[in-house]
Amino acid sequence: MLGLQPGFVDTEAGRHERPHKPLLVLTAIEMIEAGTATPEEVPWSADLWERFGALFERVRGHNDKCTPENPFRYLRTDGFWEGYKIQPGGGRTELEAPPLRGDAGMVFGRFTGVVAVALGQPGTRRILREAIIARFLPVLAKVSASGATEEEKQESALPDLMAAEETAGAELYSARSGLFRRKVVAEYDHQCAACGLRIKLPETSATFVEAAHLIPFSESHNDHPTNGIALCQNHHWAMDRQLIAPGPDHRWHVSAILDSRRSNGEAELRDLLGRSVLLPREVAYYPAEEALRWRVAAMLE
Repeated sequence: MLGLQPGFVDTEAGRHERPHKPLLVLTAIEMIEAGTATPEEVPWSADLWERFGALFERVRGHNDKCTPENPFRYLRTDGFWEGYKIQPGGGRTELEAPPLRGDAGMVFGRFTGVVAVALGQPGTRRILREAIIARFLPVLAKVSASGATEEEKQESALPDLMAAEETAGAELYSARSGLFRRKVVAEYDHQCAACGLRIKLPETSATFVEAAHLIPFSESHNDHPTNGIALCQNHHWAMDRQLIAPGPDHRWHVSAILDSRRSNGEAELRDLLGRSVLLPREVAYYPAEEALRWRVAAMLE
């Protein structure tokens, strides 16, 4: 799976991830689908600028600027992209600075390794696109969860897909879930946001907490860490059954159906009422207010 490392920016609206790197990857995927690029040759061109700009307008926020030239150069630090420039004699050199518009026709990028292989196959390309959107740009999922036409969806479901593509697809689906879990659990320092329980074994890195979606993925298609919270197995179970909910006030809310007199377990859940939600280390990954409101509303239904 892509090892995209987001950059951050601090604004008056708060700290957030920059969207530029995932937008460039999505732009390249669009170009590959349209036949204007291949995984091994993505041209720095008007086609790229226009597609990047159209995606950027759909996710624009804060003080971000539409600058595709920056990720075209700096995506190389993530280990699966290389930018290069064609020299007058026909050779190529590594791209040493963000390209200029006048470099069109001479500057190209290319994907490397397993990412290039995945992007070369329509099925895994769509899966990878969905995973990027879910993790970095879930606002795009509200417009299109898959980016594929109905005909393409039917084609991708045909049983005669190559076995290698099916295997890669399963691996990418697994990677999406694993990335969400690792990111959320790490940001909460392997600690349950309800009870504070923290178990992390040093040799195996085994941990007792789990990453729970605030708005279920089946409904939100959102794997961004702000749609997640780290919980121990007991409190994950209780939240999924609408017995407890973290609220936008960053305090725990508890369902009225719980009765402390019935069992110690219910008494312990009732004791959460009004307690502070333990928050992640990075402010940019605090639970989204929209997701917290959703959780409380779901519990009160």
